[in-house]
Amino acid sequence: MSKCAPQYALRYLSLSWKRCFNQIYGQPKFKKKGRDDSFTLDGSILVGFNRIKLPRIGWIKTFEILPDHVTPFSCNYN
Repeated sequence: MSKCAPQYALRYLSLSWKRCFNQIYGQPKFKKKGRDDSFTLDGSILVGFNRIKLPRIGWIKTFEILPDHVTPFSCNYN
């Protein structure tokens, strides 16, 4: 497990509560496990035709065919 996964979870939770207190959005809601799951990774990620190379795991296949010459991007939330 990446050390960044819990850090991102806390970062997004902090951001959602700031938006709630500034009355931009409502309160954050708990999400059900297994529906619209996603995750965030840091490090060098390579994208192939139908596979992704993840740090420490290696190449994994995807169900979708990924577009050629895609560069993953990162977002910095403050």
